[in-house]
Amino acid sequence: MGALSVNLDGIPAQIRRLKINLKQFILDIENPRIQYFLDTRLNDDVTQEKIKFALAEGNDQYEKLKEHIESNGGIYDPIWVVPKEEFYIVVEGNTRAFIHEELSEKYVNDEKWKSIEAYVLPYKIDRNVINFIRLEKHLFGPTPWDAYEKARELYRLNAAEDYSLKRLEQLTKLTASDIKNNIQAFMDMEEQYLPKYSKPAERLKFSYFVEFRKNKELRRLVKEGKLSLMDFCDWVGEGKIRRGEDIRKLSLVLKDEQSREALISDNFQAELKNMKLLHYEKDLLERLAIGYWLMRSDTIKGQLFVDLNDELKELMTREDDFRREAQMMTPSRIIHKFISSEKVVNEDYVRYTLIKMGMNDKALETGFRNLLAVNKIKKEGKDLVILKPYHG
Repeated sequence: MGALSVNLDGIPAQIRRLKINLKQFILDIENPRIQYFLDTRLNDDVTQEKIKFALAEGNDQYEKLKEHIESNGGIYDPIWVVPKEEFYIVVEGNTRAFIHEELSEKYVNDEKWKSIEAYVLPYKIDRNVINFIRLEKHLFGPTPWDAYEKARELYRLNAAEDYSLKRLEQLTKLTASDIKNNIQAFMDMEEQYLPKYSKPAERLKFSYFVEFRKNKELRRLVKEGKLSLMDFCDWVGEGKIRRGEDIRKLSLVLKDEQSREALISDNFQAELKNMKLLHYEKDLLERLAIGYWLMRSDTIKGQLFVDLNDELKELMTREDDFRREAQMMTPSRIIHKFISSEKVVNEDYVRYTLIKMGMNDKALETGFRNLLAVNKIKKEGKDLVILKPYHG
């Protein structure tokens, strides 16, 4: 096929589409998808065989991609290569190229597996073009890198190739803040976390470190010397923080000595698990769940552990008022009032919440039956809708 004129990263380039013999391609040692695996599993002598091993072992989508290529009879999207003497370096499509090679060994008599479709870049192509192709294909493309691999590539471009934050914003469509948080989170893992907690699966906790860097209050505590990055690494590595969302609550925990001790001890996850939050509290308590628990404990211990803002106090007043009123109402009226106060009225949620607040199953069923019978509420699938006000 003749030359094709294309723009890559705004740079005009002449490329060719060819069938490349499998014996001519060289897998790319700089492929971002395998860098973590190469760093942690292999020595400095990185051979083609070790790259192939890393491509298969370090990619949880490998087998699915292989099945897809085999059932399709080949790839439909050509790989990208750069000439090097009589060979071609694969700058994008390394996993697909290796799978093609494996399938050629399975189907030794089938000619279609002995070569692979490729876009051939010019011999002396601008390195920025190669970076552009990688980002276009794998940052948001059909076979994206995982979050850790994306962050590693952002770090490499920023530190090794001197890409500014503005340039990365243009290429990735991410904000400067997101890029900085991802780069810093990658550095935290590389320099502090992974040397101590080095199992391959640990990189899946990358989102924890992004949450840590996004949290202004945690950054302030680090700056003031009240929290160290190594403490945070240990809490994650030892399983005391098991979900990324728990990190959003961490600053509230660290404000109080007793709650901090719960974090350091093995009681922290139990305390988080014991927090039963009502649906209408969800948005507010996403930020204040730990404070909610501590305020509750104040009724037992007689000691206020955190400063609760007006929103949280209002929330608690609302729940307490509802409980107090409920003691003087019929089950039907309680259910009707509760549904009326909610934006989302899923039946299962209503049942769960009212049982939690003290209503027994028999009273609950009686209340629902009466409200439906007099057409004060109706069911729409699993949701409940108010039809009439409650006047008696």
